[in-house]
Amino acid sequence: MKNIWKIITLSLLPVLLVSGCKNEQTEHKEGNIQIKRFEQVLFETPESQLYVKLDEFAKEYRSPLLNIIASDPQFMQEIFGFINDTTVRSVYNITNRKYGNLFWLENELTEALKKAHKANDEIDITNFATFISVFFDYEQRILVDRDSKSLLISIDQYALPEMERFSYFNLPMFIVSLSDSIYLASDIMAEIARHYISIGEVKNFTMLDYMIMEGKVLYFLDEVMPDKADFLKIRYTPEQLEWCNKNEAMIWAYFIQHNLLYEKDMNRYHNFMDEAPKTNAFKDSAPRTTQFIGWHIVRSYMKNNKVTMKELFANTDSQSILQASQYKP
Repeated sequence: MKNIWKIITLSLLPVLLVSGCKNEQTEHKEGNIQIKRFEQVLFETPESQLYVKLDEFAKEYRSPLLNIIASDPQFMQEIFGFINDTTVRSVYNITNRKYGNLFWLENELTEALKKAHKANDEIDITNFATFISVFFDYEQRILVDRDSKSLLISIDQYALPEMERFSYFNLPMFIVSLSDSIYLASDIMAEIARHYISIGEVKNFTMLDYMIMEGKVLYFLDEVMPDKADFLKIRYTPEQLEWCNKNEAMIWAYFIQHNLLYEKDMNRYHNFMDEAPKTNAFKDSAPRTTQFIGWHIVRSYMKNNKVTMKELFANTDSQSILQASQYKP
């Protein structure tokens, strides 16, 4: 199963929250982005016609994110092995029951992308597709390629709460709880934002740089998804967000007292940015506290300065952003 992931895709860079998908809409809405369904082509096409359908899909999608070579016999052999694997087919069936159509997601993304392009005219992602990998890599659930204006969603990674029969593929429950449809649209828009934010010299990257970068992503979600709940934007539970709101001053004080803002050694601060059930430095806490503080710094910066989204994304001077933010938790 891992081989098919490598063949098909090219890599470019606990409360259980389950929501039903909004499947009331029964057809694609004219004018919306259209999400192409690679996994449905694979599993719903008779094998005798699969070569033709895959070739058509590759010509339509035209993205390096899906490396479809239907004319290659070895590729097709791997494809047939993939779709006839009993575990893979079970995962597809579970995923397709949950995401038989994604018209609700097309609606939400279309509106968000209109706002995104208006805020920053460089943002131009128009080519969307889904597939299933059955290779649950949390960091690879959404891939973006700016040059081809394309985005690829590993859609089975957002059906994990329905996969108890597979013991959730031995993933920790805090990951399973984040792998649900309620986070899907905001996760997609966040990943798009990350591909348009300038980050400066990586070798000099500090914890403050990381905080401001992630703060920009979350502020972007504020602007393009204004009706989305804050806990969904930051991928928290409501209780985790409440904890951060109550302890914002304490978190900031800890960063200052331990001289972490300008730290370049990630070994000293990864605990505050890693996906985890909590931040180990704080009792009964939320994870990723750097994201939360960065979000509030950027919110304050944008409130107190006349800056466009495009200018915000281009500014790599995190120190100047902090100073101009007048941030006071």
